[in-house]
Amino acid sequence: MKVSSYHSSNNSDPDVYHDHDNCPTGQQIPSYNKLSGTGSFPRCKQCIDKG
Repeated sequence: MKVSSYHSSNNSDPDVYHDHDNCPTGQQIPSYNKLSGTGSFPRCKQCIDKG
């Protein structure tokens, strides 16, 4: 399901944002590292594929 954009604050994570709650990469971000918004990053390819 599509959700509000979020990205990781961890520098070792990919520089992309997510907008699906079932994105495998986005699901690996711990809640304490999740930041709202795009962070000026490109959209995650897995989220793009989900629509």
